[in-house]
Order: sequence, then C-alpha cells, then structure tokens
Amino acid sequence: MNRIILSIFILGVLNIAKAQNIIDQEGALIRSDTLQKNIYLCFTGHDYYEGFDHVLGVLQNKKIKASFFLTGDFVRNHTDLVKRIISQGHYVGAHSDKHLLYCDWSKKDSLLHTPNVIKEDMLNNLKILQDLGANVSYFMPPYEWCNTKVVQIAKELNQTTVNYSLGTRSNADYTTPDMSNYISSEAVLESIYNYEKLKGMNGFHLLIHPGTNPLRKDKLYLHLDELIHKLISKGYQFKKF
Repeated sequence: MNRIILSIFILGVLNIAKAQNIIDQEGALIRSDTLQKNIYLCFTGHDYYEGFDHVLGVLQNKKIKASFFLTGDFVRNHTDLVKRIISQGHYVGAHSDKHLLYCDWSKKDSLLHTPNVIKEDMLNNLKILQDLGANVSYFMPPYEWCNTKVVQIAKELNQTTVNYSLGTRSNADYTTPDMSNYISSEAVLESIYNYEKLKGMNGFHLLIHPGTNPLRKDKLYLHLDELIHKLISKGYQFKKF
C-alpha cells in the first residue's frame, strides 16, 4: 500500500515538473513556469527601431526587466542603443545575424540554407553580442520560424531556442493596413485580455515588436504602459530570461 502511495506521489511530482515548461514540436521553449504567475515580455529587433526609446522608458518607469532578441545587423546599426539595453539589466539574446529565413514557410522541415550557413549566421550574431558584454544563452529564431534542425544547431552552440506563446495576436503587431492579415492594436490588446481571462497567462512569452514599418501608424508598443498596468492588476509579475 505504501509503495502504491509513493508511486502516485512520484507521478504527481513528475507531472508538476512537466507542467512548468511547454516545448513545441520543434523543440523550442514556448512557455515557462506555468505554475508561477509570471509573464516574459519579449521584444525583437532587425529593420526598425523607432519604438525602442519608448519601450525602454516604460520598462524603466515600471521597474520591469524584459528580454530583447536582436539581429547582428541591428546591433551594428544601433550599437549605443544595444549597450543601453544591456546596461539597464535586460536580457539580450540572439535573433540571427542577417535575419535569414532558415526554413520554408510551407514545408517547415526543409531548410533554405545549409546547416553550416545557419550555424555561421548564428555564430556571427552571438559574437557581436558577446563582444558587447551580453551573456547570451537564449535564441529566438528569425521570423519566429524554425524546425527541429534549427533548434539542434542552436543547441550545439549552447543556445536554448525560445519562441512566443500561442493564443494571442501580439505577434501580428508588425502588420500594415495593406496586408490581408492586418490587425489593429485594439484588436491585439483585446485578444490578450480575452486569453488571460479565459485561460490565464502563467509563464507566457508575450512578443511585441518595438519597431515596425512606417505604414503602420497604429503602434502596439505605444500601449505597453496600459498593457503592463492591466496585467499587474491581474496579479502578474514580469520576468526576463
């Protein structure tokens, strides 16, 4: 009888341990610490940067640390900005060097570049970040799109591949009105609040683009203060990787 009870207890512990992290079918970490009421704000940077000052100001005022995933090109073009992000204590991770699309949109298991090219692209990104003093251990794939082969290459470079959590439309904040999949910031915010109400956001990786095409006048990052305030009122804290 005692053995049965012990077995049930061990299984319960194992199930709890598994519940803490969610890994997608490609092997990327898409949700962390589901037993804790934490949210991980994730920002990416490559082409555009006009909203970074605003985002950093909000984070500083709220005394929140976040995670920034930046390409090598972004770092080279905005070195002083990246140094400021690091100096303010945020996590800064890799996002590829040239923002290459590593695998096919329609055939995800097919690489569009050789493993050596992808590895070199990652290495160049890691080097420029490390030269600035960033402690790089988490990698978000370019276009937030990868397969198991990309995850394995990143692992060989001691990088844990992370991606945004599914369920909200925050990843569509880059869209412009001329696109068929355009979604307004109001609709994005509504999707976030509705998801939180229905399912909760423990350990959620919430992706926001701090720079978007000038054709998009409706910038989600300008609602960051409101978003943080709302989620804090629901009892969430904000963590970085």
